[in-house]
Amino acid sequence: MKTNSEQASINTNTNTNEENLATYLNAFLQNIKVFPRKKCCGTSRSLYCTECCKLLIDRESWPTSIQAGQLDLPFYLDIVLNDKRLSATGFHAHVLLKASRGDLNDYNGCETAQSQAQAHAHAQEERIRLIDIENNESLPSYEGEDNTYVLFPSENSIPISSVASNIHRLIVLDCKWTKSSCQRLPEIDGLPQVHLDHPPSESFFWRWHNAGPGMCSTLEAIYFAAMEVAQVSCYFDNAKRKALIDLMWLFGIQRSATALRARREGKPLPFSKDGKTMQRDLRKTEKGSEKHLRDIEITKRLKAKATNNALI
Repeated sequence: MKTNSEQASINTNTNTNEENLATYLNAFLQNIKVFPRKKCCGTSRSLYCTECCKLLIDRESWPTSIQAGQLDLPFYLDIVLNDKRLSATGFHAHVLLKASRGDLNDYNGCETAQSQAQAHAHAQEERIRLIDIENNESLPSYEGEDNTYVLFPSENSIPISSVASNIHRLIVLDCKWTKSSCQRLPEIDGLPQVHLDHPPSESFFWRWHNAGPGMCSTLEAIYFAAMEVAQVSCYFDNAKRKALIDLMWLFGIQRSATALRARREGKPLPFSKDGKTMQRDLRKTEKGSEKHLRDIEITKRLKAKATNNALI
């Protein structure tokens, strides 16, 4: 049986990255898998642990590229997290790249190998950093760092292809579309900004937004940016470029789960145009709408709770 990577049949000379990604993600819809929850860091979790960032799916089910340690990026990556970890797609990249780096437990019994592994792991931690400002973690200082860019479309941003050969570290903002003020963090405010040359015409994400065309999830942005930079990277061979699509592996699993749930409920797929339109309509606060009635019920519960607390 072919893996999702093989089914994607990536060929950057004949197919666009968007088409490759569509093929890859559609393969999950044809073969929906449900993975059991596992206990980690004191509670039952699905797919990965949001505390220790461990991938909780059995290793034999991982994509070949991750098992072989081939999944990597052509630049250092800082993920600035300003969202809940379960909602943040950039978190997937951190989990999968950590899994691809391997586990120090593999070096038990050999002190020299263990110290080498620890040094390698430390270097890799520097390559991929997660800064969780939602949990009050501080950004590092980027003063004096050359060739560090923020991936964010703005009036001042330039195409990533124009500096692809110079990018050493890429900073991505993992936050809700409505939190674009996150880009004005003082530590990154003066850094040059880049945007994707060819963002997906429509995001494959199952959550809707009103930010306009060309907007995608953080993980999609990382993937498309990596594909752009990999084209000019001197150490990124064709095998590593093909492996990049497995950054979307957890995304594909979660996306297929939303499709399965929607089919059971007789609703349109949440990542389809009809599904996103339905979600927007449900959130319109019109008198008598589903959201309006739900908001009324929530307000009643909050008032009742406040009253009960006052009586205690």
